[in-house]
Amino acid sequence: MSTAAVTPSPVGVREAAFHRPLRVGIYTPTYPGISEGGIGTYTHHLAHGLTALGHTVHVLTPGAEEQAFTDGLVSVHTITQAYLPLIDRLVPGTGANWRVGQAMLRLVKEHALDIVELPNWEALGLYFCLRRPCPVVVRLYTSSLDSARINGGPVDRLGRWEIRREAWLTRAADALVTHSEVHGAAVANYVGVVPSTIAIVPLGIPVDLEFERPPPPQHRLSIVYLGRLERRKGTIDLLRAIPEVVKQVPEVHFTLIGADRRHCPGGRTHAEFAADELPRDVQDHISFLGELPTPEVDRWLQSADLFVAPSLYESFGLIFLEAMRWQTPVIGTRTGGIPEIIQDGVTGALVAPGSPRELAAKMVELLNDDAQRARLGLAGRRRVEEHFSVERMAQRVSRFYADTLNARRRR
Repeated sequence: MSTAAVTPSPVGVREAAFHRPLRVGIYTPTYPGISEGGIGTYTHHLAHGLTALGHTVHVLTPGAEEQAFTDGLVSVHTITQAYLPLIDRLVPGTGANWRVGQAMLRLVKEHALDIVELPNWEALGLYFCLRRPCPVVVRLYTSSLDSARINGGPVDRLGRWEIRREAWLTRAADALVTHSEVHGAAVANYVGVVPSTIAIVPLGIPVDLEFERPPPPQHRLSIVYLGRLERRKGTIDLLRAIPEVVKQVPEVHFTLIGADRRHCPGGRTHAEFAADELPRDVQDHISFLGELPTPEVDRWLQSADLFVAPSLYESFGLIFLEAMRWQTPVIGTRTGGIPEIIQDGVTGALVAPGSPRELAAKMVELLNDDAQRARLGLAGRRRVEEHFSVERMAQRVSRFYADTLNARRRR
């Protein structure tokens, strides 16, 4: 089916005539408590938000073993990866695609699912989409093609097949949704679909959390980065900006949280790059903590004086919401969907992507201005409450699903 059959407004989702509680299936490559990743975080929030509205949600995700359990109110089903020796040598990823498809087909049959949501990333739902017994919604994240363009370097056979699958899945879906207008327009351009067929539903996070910002330590200021340490995330620019910040604000300390990839010059990790290229006294101001459990991440974000993520591209930027909800001031970049979250000088600060000098200057400015940090932090928290809550996201996704089902019934 063509995505042109469903035409939700790009600035919102129409009220739908389909009202009964829905039975929803969602595939995600990661899920909190099993593996870490932004798609998994979104899926967890959405699944719980939809359940709170009276819908039933079944989440399918890879795991170490096949099992089913309840994550609070949500049914989670884990599957092991599959590899088909002969076919996978010819077409990489076929085994995983078949395993995901078979598992989701079983869930649809066993639980009479009304609709299934798949991510475009890796497109491991393509087999299911081609055989779908119910409508399929595809949410458009930063694609493998986007990542390959930004990260540079050669793309291996697996990567080339992922790029192909993602384009096929996008064109085959019953309906498309993404989280920012900029990313929606970009996807429509290079996949070749009509922009008005892509609904825009921003992501959301829980904001009904009681907290008090701890008093800052007297001996140092804390800057936190969260996310994979890779070229697309701009973490090499952050490292290059640090010496100037340390020079002007000697009491600052940087904490980098996330998996470290070999994206630095010479194929080095970011920790290796810092050890080789930065002065010893600057290295003492940096901690690489790797991946951490969500509660520990929240503690770091809540206590930080400043959150910084100088991405070269983000389809949305969920990491900024995760910091802003704790009333922590943020610095992002003028790229992708980030400016749709951060209002420069109002709810945070924006700098040009790929500019360590501008990034360093902005960090120094905010570290030296307690009042400005407090103002940006408070405004950021209010923006999350008003525009990016889980409840708001779940309500809009629920209406979008109903829209998709009504369009299918009319056809």
